[in-house]
Amino acid sequence: MFQKAIELSKPWKWNWLQYPILAALGLFNMYYIESPALWLRILIAISLVASPFIPYLRRFTLPAMAIFTWLITFYAVKFLPNHIKPQHIFVNLLPTLERVIYGANLSEIISKHTHPILDIFAWIPYGVIHFAFPFIFSGLLFTYGPPGSLAVFGQAFGYMNLAGVLTQLLFPTSPPWYELSYGSAPADYSVHGQPGGLARIDDILGLNLYGTTFGNSPLVFGAFPSLHSGCATIEMLFLSWLCPKLRPYCVFHVMWMWFATMYLTHHYLIDLVGGSIYATLAFFFFRRYLPTIRPNCSTRLDYIQSKVPVKKSFANYVRSIEMEKFVLTLDRRDNDDTEALLMKEADLDFNQQDTDAISHHHLNREEEETLNSYDHVPLLSIRKSPLKVLMTSRNSGDDYASYPSASTSPTCSEPPSPTTPGTPHFDAYLQNEYKHH
Repeated sequence: MFQKAIELSKPWKWNWLQYPILAALGLFNMYYIESPALWLRILIAISLVASPFIPYLRRFTLPAMAIFTWLITFYAVKFLPNHIKPQHIFVNLLPTLERVIYGANLSEIISKHTHPILDIFAWIPYGVIHFAFPFIFSGLLFTYGPPGSLAVFGQAFGYMNLAGVLTQLLFPTSPPWYELSYGSAPADYSVHGQPGGLARIDDILGLNLYGTTFGNSPLVFGAFPSLHSGCATIEMLFLSWLCPKLRPYCVFHVMWMWFATMYLTHHYLIDLVGGSIYATLAFFFFRRYLPTIRPNCSTRLDYIQSKVPVKKSFANYVRSIEMEKFVLTLDRRDNDDTEALLMKEADLDFNQQDTDAISHHHLNREEEETLNSYDHVPLLSIRKSPLKVLMTSRNSGDDYASYPSASTSPTCSEPPSPTTPGTPHFDAYLQNEYKHH
């Protein structure tokens, strides 16, 4: 009983508890979400609940349940009534901590000197790579990582973002652009979001993309922790785990993201450090479940231990989504091939034995025919010619001799006499008598 309790106390034995918790949070969000229509929300909920039972699709949706919950929670914030949100929004806390810890407001210093080239340089990681890299890296991790690594990354990425959104919701803090626009004035939830330095990107592109996006942001006061920093950090941690040679770029990428968020006035440095801490904790918590990387394996198909060669084709990559089923199919095919080979060898042995037996049978038959053909006695002329052989009996003067037969022998069981008709000895005897005659 005690040993069983120890086994059940292992962390991953209780992983099923995450799904009721995620479901409860999802139902809470669905209750307050007003758009889309109720029937569509019910359809989305049914699809999420049914997806773990659909082959192939479940390998992606089940580890991504935390990601779906994070996205739904982030979207549902705009529908939450203000009276259930925290009533105090921290406006001066972050800039004060920035000055106390680092001696100055670094975001304010960096954002003072702007240039279009710097704008593009900051926009690339903040507005492009941040949204595209999770999908690109997931594809790379699925293709070149060991089987199971993508599921671990999905859970770590999802829970890190979910924890960050819940922190932003329960601990609302104002970003640097609020200080630049409103100073130290108290904030409330009626304030709309602003694009900050991304407004200059809209001017360069001739669009109103980020002005509209941030103006309708559901979570305006979510400076701490910075999920841009958190996503960049956790992605680079997994990338450095997959390919240690890229660690210098991973460090550069995180620093690039840090510069971009402060230059575009969306986060303080303390926000960035907090986001990286969230990402680091998530990575080291889930790292224990990562599979082992084998140096001699370049893709996920190389990790399959099977005697049947696995071709690196798109179809096999799709089949490897259900890895257990795919390996079982390969093992069954290997057993079928082995059985077919054994049966083929058995057929060859059996056919060889039949050939040997037939050859031996023909050889024995030829030997028997040779022994029974009496070719050693030239009797063909005697057998083919209806001759009457006249001989003089030693015992009587009759012209025709009376030849004893097997039936006239003293006993039928006795050996045949040399003069018994129908025997080789009788043929020899007949020829000898013919010659003397």
